[in-house]
Amino acid sequence: MSKVKSAIITALLVLAIVVAAFFAVISFPVENNLKRLNSIASNIHLGADFSGYAYSTIYPEGVISAEEYSNKTTDEEAEDKQSNYAKVGGFYYDTTKYESLEELKCNVACDAASLNARFGKKGYSSYSVAVEDGVAIKISVPTNYTAAAYKGNDADSQNSDYSVANYALSALTAYGNFTLRTTETTLGTFNAAERGDDEWVDIAKVNGSKTYSLADKYKGEDEADFIKSVKAAKIAGVSRITFNFTATGRERFKEITTLAKDKTIYFCVGDRILINFSCTGTVDEKALVLQADDLSFAENAAITMNSAVNGGALKLNYQDYQNALTTEAAGGENAALLTFIASVVVLAGLCAFMIVRYKKLGAVVSMIAVAFALVILYALYLLNIQVTFAVILTAVLLLGLFMVSNAIVFAETKRMTESGRTMQASVKDAYKNVLMTVTDMHIVLVVVAILLAAVGVGEVAACGLISLVGVVASYVLYWFTRFMWYVLSSPVKDKFRFAGLKRVVYEDD
Repeated sequence: MSKVKSAIITALLVLAIVVAAFFAVISFPVENNLKRLNSIASNIHLGADFSGYAYSTIYPEGVISAEEYSNKTTDEEAEDKQSNYAKVGGFYYDTTKYESLEELKCNVACDAASLNARFGKKGYSSYSVAVEDGVAIKISVPTNYTAAAYKGNDADSQNSDYSVANYALSALTAYGNFTLRTTETTLGTFNAAERGDDEWVDIAKVNGSKTYSLADKYKGEDEADFIKSVKAAKIAGVSRITFNFTATGRERFKEITTLAKDKTIYFCVGDRILINFSCTGTVDEKALVLQADDLSFAENAAITMNSAVNGGALKLNYQDYQNALTTEAAGGENAALLTFIASVVVLAGLCAFMIVRYKKLGAVVSMIAVAFALVILYALYLLNIQVTFAVILTAVLLLGLFMVSNAIVFAETKRMTESGRTMQASVKDAYKNVLMTVTDMHIVLVVVAILLAAVGVGEVAACGLISLVGVVASYVLYWFTRFMWYVLSSPVKDKFRFAGLKRVVYEDD
């Protein structure tokens, strides 16, 4: 290859890496400093390690915090405090509402287990459902802020991320049983007025209007018996919630939808309306599929309803949900920045070692290593992988895989040259000799990565997904390194010197 072709190919590669690196790590103001264009790194979502938790404490009705207790200031309330409330750790509970403290604690523990199961299905990189003093439950989930949002450089993203975390806490803590409801007081043979408010009406409302259960309680019906399972999925870019009916549920829903034409049916857990269905005609199918606003909304609703219909309904009524509070990053305010710097230092250190060891060939590997790091960075952003310490460690190990793959073939090339072969023959034979070793290593890691991504949840699945990307990128760039070795060394006369190797010629005795 001529010097001109070599220079053009190299220049284009370097330009591509520089441009990709610029947008990957540089943020800058636009539109006369009115807006800020955040870098790819700044737009990657962070786990609680780097962005903190959104959390809320829920109290059963009749349980209050010490602060609420102290705020009761009237004489009547003060007397009520003394006679009705008893202290439990940092909380007070109404002794007239619960027959015994142990019963209250037992029910709270059961509810905490149900909530733990619900939040476990969200696939968070980390979360916590903890019972406090036996009578309250504190729930924490990652804020999922981007680096820019966490630092206050992206208010829109911060508000959006907070809303997602806050809604998950609100929806997944919905208490009560699953019901199908309508605002209609008369629906075919159904007449809510004749049944009595106490038995047939709860506080679920639509624009202030009461809603009525569509189950025939006189016949012992329970809407939970209508549903086999509830699932959420995103298909062809559309988020959906699927209700799989039991045989009884299919028949009952057929009857309901026949009577409820042009009406709205509400799917509720307790007093929380999670999704509604505009009935346009009779539904006689094994499953009902409803479109949702987004996948996160669909997951929250499906998890909560699936829990309620399969024995996971909360045993106690809880006070109205309060907006979530947030904490600082578990690793410290600057954890994300320091970890990023540490990753760059590791990359620089590996590149420096390769350059010292293999001269200009080391520079070729270093250039491709930077490209590999950018592939990982862009993959984290495009695949919306939440970054944690474990994910960063996985990315660093993947970089090590790429470096080791090249080191193996370089070592074999060195062995060949020391046996007296020419550089061209050494390179050709070295790649041939280590082909199966490097290929097998990558195949095994691809299989492991696929298993982790498919079977794992949360942080494990994230590590599996980025591993899959990284292993494939490592193998592709391994061969690209071979190509760039050829491109850059072709115009060079002393190819041994280019690779930092030395040919040893043995003379005959």
